[in-house]
Amino acid sequence: MPADLRGVLFAPDRLVPIHRESVRRFVTRIRQDRPACFIPEVPVASELGLPRYEPLLYWIPAHRDIAGRVWQRIRERLGSVVGGRAVVTQVPAHCEQFTELSREEQVHYFAEHLHAICPKPIQVSVIVSNICNLKCVMCPYHSPDIRPTHQTDFFKDRVWMPWEMMDKLASECGASQIPVKIGNVEEPLLHPHIVEFVHACRTRGVPWIHITTNGVTLTEKLASDLLEAGLTSLYVSLDAARPETYRRIRGSVLEQVESNLRAFLRLRREKGVSCSVMASFVRNKGVSEEEIFEFREKWLRNSDGVIFYNLAEYESGNSVFKQINRVAKEKMEKVGGRWPCLNPWQEIYILPDGRVYYCCETVSKLAFEQLESMGRYPEQSLLELWRGEPFTALRRDLVLNKLDRWPACQKCGIWMAHVTATTLEDGVRTTTNMITEIIQCQTQ
Repeated sequence: MPADLRGVLFAPDRLVPIHRESVRRFVTRIRQDRPACFIPEVPVASELGLPRYEPLLYWIPAHRDIAGRVWQRIRERLGSVVGGRAVVTQVPAHCEQFTELSREEQVHYFAEHLHAICPKPIQVSVIVSNICNLKCVMCPYHSPDIRPTHQTDFFKDRVWMPWEMMDKLASECGASQIPVKIGNVEEPLLHPHIVEFVHACRTRGVPWIHITTNGVTLTEKLASDLLEAGLTSLYVSLDAARPETYRRIRGSVLEQVESNLRAFLRLRREKGVSCSVMASFVRNKGVSEEEIFEFREKWLRNSDGVIFYNLAEYESGNSVFKQINRVAKEKMEKVGGRWPCLNPWQEIYILPDGRVYYCCETVSKLAFEQLESMGRYPEQSLLELWRGEPFTALRRDLVLNKLDRWPACQKCGIWMAHVTATTLEDGVRTTTNMITEIIQCQTQ
């Protein structure tokens, strides 16, 4: 620190040691006439949603007016004490912010000491089986055209997640208030304990639980049971507005599924239950723009919104999209390369056989490649898995862009999917990323 600087260097307790290089850089850039703070960030990834730190260092100059104002604002924000440590929750106005980190510092704050800001996953994706009652033409798991290309036995025999595992997940997610998402490679409503699982999650403290379903078995009785159990979000995959398109793509009867969805919406209204419901549509080959528009008009205002998925084609389990979102492409060109994918900082996937994966791309490979599990559930708890060495190593390597150990990441074509764009026109909000386009009325 320059000898002529006078003031206070203040470090609130954030449960993370401050890296030596961070201190050195910070003190060489602070000024006598301006307060400053240090907040670790990773370029692009922090902007897109990487867990955020509160300031780790403050510089308060000795100038009486400046010091008085800054200290007053800090003291106002020191009102809460957690575990014996003072918590400053905001950056005082006019405080110059320093965020730059070397790769070594990024690893230090966002891999080795992630527990300080993200002690638990943002959500847990639970794959309750490997079974589906439809054989959709584009599905990499159950399509009769794609199944002959499978290179693993994951979908060979029926596998159900045992109730003991589901019960433990409900308890752990409830205790830590972690949201739960169900419906990835399977039709979750086929599981005999699905209502019981939703109920167990909600009664034990899970704040939000989502199911994605094809809706074929969503009878009025099951709909009522799910709503009463506490389901908070439902996506119904339709992929068609016309019966002949539905029959070609999904091999079933559109009128029955639409009737099931309308009954669910009616029951939600009658019961006064808060459960978000959306209808989804994969932009499959051979589907006209006219039918896509029909689908939008049919469900946009009769549900809580519609979701359009860009069609993915699978090459040995790798998701391939023909187009990259314009906003994502611009971001990639501006950055000049790759930034860390956010998934391993956000969620964890639990398979029905106890294996643990870390993103939808790894799940896409279940039929094609034996990826190394990140641990074993329930032998290890969710928090042990989340803070364990495999996840730490993955986050470290993503920061360093060293992906030799992670074939799913090397070949991934959707690592930039967290880049989104939102427009608002005529009261309709549209949010797009590389994979989805979510359209909702503004009042919803």
